Amino acid sequence: MKSYFIEMLTDQPRRTAVLRNTVKNKRTVATLFWAREYGVLKWLGSNPRLTVNEFEQWLVQMRQAGLIKINDQTAWLTPSGIAEKEKFLKTHYQPRFGNWSWLARPDQLAPRVLLATQAVSQYAHRQKHYVPLNLAPAELYFVRQWFYGNRNRIVDDWAAELQQAAAALAKMDERLAKLLVFSLPGYQTTGWTIDQAAQALKISVDEVIIMERDVWLGIGYLAASQPAGLLRSLLYDHLHDTPLNHSATITLRMFEQGLSLEQISQRRRLKLGTIREHILEAAIFMPEALPLDRLLTPAQIDRLAAQYHGKPATWEFLPPILEPQSPADKLQNEQSFFEYRLFQIIKGGEHNG
Repeated sequence: MKSYFIEMLTDQPRRTAVLRNTVKNKRTVATLFWAREYGVLKWLGSNPRLTVNEFEQWLVQMRQAGLIKINDQTAWLTPSGIAEKEKFLKTHYQPRFGNWSWLARPDQLAPRVLLATQAVSQYAHRQKHYVPLNLAPAELYFVRQWFYGNRNRIVDDWAAELQQAAAALAKMDERLAKLLVFSLPGYQTTGWTIDQAAQALKISVDEVIIMERDVWLGIGYLAASQPAGLLRSLLYDHLHDTPLNHSATITLRMFEQGLSLEQISQRRRLKLGTIREHILEAAIFMPEALPLDRLLTPAQIDRLAAQYHGKPATWEFLPPILEPQSPADKLQNEQSFFEYRLFQIIKGGEHNG
């Protein structure tokens, strides 16, 4: 899907490490903040297996083609690059479900749905002797238990839910529905390969990869939206309730219960810096769920507002102690940076909104 990386660039310099870490799903606060500022959060986790060398090679190829310029670990589009991006946007499939990238990992949802469909199809044709898709033993066991637990109604109900999913995808783009249906394995069929899908849909392999991601994110959304059903029971443990990871979610709940960050750090036996990272991540993804008045007093906000002006993306942290010597000095600077970053995230969200 490297051809899609051009969509993350503009005529303004952007940090290449942020773009790379975004698609690899390296969720540091810095990456998430800048990804939000750049408007590229929808690409979060879109290519988790991307290597540094692969990304650097792509940058070199783009520069050699005269499409980008690179300086000081930033990159931006040349006039030729801008024209190429505009052409690309008009001629290539554009993702519909990228904002749900936090909901689930497509590479976890797809194998289960594919194996479940294979098992149900073989069962419907009274075929007991077949080679199942190659999954990890734990996944095979999970699908087996799901199948036997629902065997009395599974053929008709599973077909109905797959039809419902295809219909929902077709409302966004008919090709998504075709990709889902023809990729499913079953009785005497193995489903499309990526190359077969590209040929059948008359699109590039990169477009198929992006479409597949949308298909499974869409399936995840449907499963999460259902109070019950076979799809939900098959995928529930791979679906997330919030954009935060499990540990950050625990921190946020404890904070909402009235505990201070220091108390949470002590009770969870985690570094205070880790707890602060959780809170900052929540400020990026779920600002409405975070009682900010407990983190920044009106006086602190006034002081920060007097120090930092303009677009938050242009700010540079001003430590209160320029040359910290003692542990107390370092702790003060760390607290000040937390307040600065939180304020920057808040103001950046206001600017983006």
